[in-house]
Amino acid sequence: MLWAWASLLIRSGAILAAAELLRRMSRKSSAAYRYRILLTGFALLLIWPGLSAILPEIALPLWPERTQGTVTVTQVIYYLNQRALPSTQTNWPLLIWAFGAVVSLLPWFIGYIRIRRIVAKAHPLEEQAWRTLLSQESGRLALRRTPELLKYGSSIVPLTFGVFRPRILLPSDCQSWELTRRRVVLLHELMHVRRRDLLWQFFANATTAIWWFQPLCWWSRRNLRRESEKACDAWVLASGVRASDYASELLNIAQQFKWRQSGFPVATAMAQRGDLEGRLHAILSSQFAGVRNVPTVKILLLAGLTLSASAITIFPQQNDFQGGYSMKRTLISGLLVSAGLSAATIGGSVFDSAGTAVPDAQASLYNPNTGAKQEAATTRDGKFTFPSLAAGSYILRVEKQGFASLFREFTVQSDSQVERGLILSSGSGAQQAAISPAAQSNEPGAIRVGGEFEQEKLVSKVQPIYPPSAKAAGIQGTVKLDVTVSKDGIPVDIRVLSSPNDDLTRSALEAVSQWRYSSTLLNGQPTAVMAEVIVNYTLSQ
Repeated sequence: MLWAWASLLIRSGAILAAAELLRRMSRKSSAAYRYRILLTGFALLLIWPGLSAILPEIALPLWPERTQGTVTVTQVIYYLNQRALPSTQTNWPLLIWAFGAVVSLLPWFIGYIRIRRIVAKAHPLEEQAWRTLLSQESGRLALRRTPELLKYGSSIVPLTFGVFRPRILLPSDCQSWELTRRRVVLLHELMHVRRRDLLWQFFANATTAIWWFQPLCWWSRRNLRRESEKACDAWVLASGVRASDYASELLNIAQQFKWRQSGFPVATAMAQRGDLEGRLHAILSSQFAGVRNVPTVKILLLAGLTLSASAITIFPQQNDFQGGYSMKRTLISGLLVSAGLSAATIGGSVFDSAGTAVPDAQASLYNPNTGAKQEAATTRDGKFTFPSLAAGSYILRVEKQGFASLFREFTVQSDSQVERGLILSSGSGAQQAAISPAAQSNEPGAIRVGGEFEQEKLVSKVQPIYPPSAKAAGIQGTVKLDVTVSKDGIPVDIRVLSSPNDDLTRSALEAVSQWRYSSTLLNGQPTAVMAEVIVNYTLSQ
């Protein structure tokens, strides 16, 4: 899991860092130009997980893997991945992420409540001079809807709020302002309305809440708000207001009104002190002279980087990033399942060696690609079922006191209905899993092959990793599996014949589920085959 978070931080950070670098390289361009670059970075960051689930995976190891111990396979070939079954159903990473997302959104909700309370106490600004000026400037900006003017108190800084119903909030003494101040305030706030800054900043806040664990996301959000203010400043200057007059009014407003803008993340305040010095410097040094241009080339560079970050795996040797294709397929199928468009089912009946149903046996189903685990107990007649599953690979474990643990691996497609008869062997020694004669394979007509046949047919193989827990405990030995390969060359049913240890069993099961074969022809037609796989785990001396 550590490697998963590390890769997530590095790849998402690359997108945001590239956006920030392009922004800094565009200092001579307009603030609106830089604003769009940052906004594109947020948009790409939001869609990046979806791209990761769709694009093919490219392995890019940062350093070679160091292993202790040897894994050899006879009759078939090597395995890549290993992962232990979780000891609990609690998904702590998901819970921690959800808690962080909620905490990140709290300031927004609190600010929304505060602004609503102020609006309830505010009064419409009815002075004709203000309304005439508002109508003139709204017409110049071709606003579809003229914002409402409100006045409240004497210490509030001019600000704009409301995504779908924009309103401009002014202090109660605004009626005594001179025309210059009135005009610059309206020009600045109306530009926020025209640019839909509140909507885009809400989007940035939501994206930051999702990626709250990425420090660069918070940095980019702050810079986005600053570029938004500078873009509005540029419009005020482009409207004919002298830079010295505007800088003077902006400084006076900041000094006169002490209300902290940080208390209103749902609004855009005209004079927030965090970057006031930088804005004044830009205004007086005529840094707003940059032409309006669309950052097409730089946006394309960002998009290309995002595609690369989506496809490249920087820790391919670590178990959190193995079986990339299977993981992508499982994620896509999971979306279909959640939408009710498809679902697979794995079920069966558990018997003892005498053929008697075994009730209250604990069955757990584990998806090695997503880490998801489900549990169920067999009924009085020994039956169990796991419905509503996404397509992918699953490891089934059945346990009951007095019996040896039983492991099975299934690869299911959308809408697959897998039903198995399983036999628990007595004792707690080497694991032995039997299968009822009626359920020898979920591929009808499967033929058994051996030896050199699998070596020639195997088209996808990866180097194995010895399970760290087994190495630490000094465990070695042989895992023997019985594998059914579908007509398409995919292992769809794996039965554990014997194994010295649960960790080695899980390692071997996850391995075989990732192998791919070329189709086997029987009388010119593809057919399913069955083969025995022997995996030897040997510790180095």
